[in-house]
Amino acid sequence: MSIQKLIYALAQVYIWLIFARVILSWVNPKPRNEYLQMVVRVTEPVLAPIRALIPLRGIDLSPIVAFLLLQLLMGFIIKL
Repeated sequence: MSIQKLIYALAQVYIWLIFARVILSWVNPKPRNEYLQMVVRVTEPVLAPIRALIPLRGIDLSPIVAFLLLQLLMGFIIKL
């Protein structure tokens, strides 16, 4: 497996984790849920800096921005 394919696959998994976090935030499961904690731990290092750059109150656009940035990365990798 080439490095490009590996990075592409990891970006896809990360997109699904962000999507899962968004869905879980709508459902609002127990905060001690181990799956929720794992998803938050994995996605927060990317979402927190984006959230700091977009200071909107009441709505969190960081998953959308992260999704778009990952899509750009994946498109760039395909062209290599």
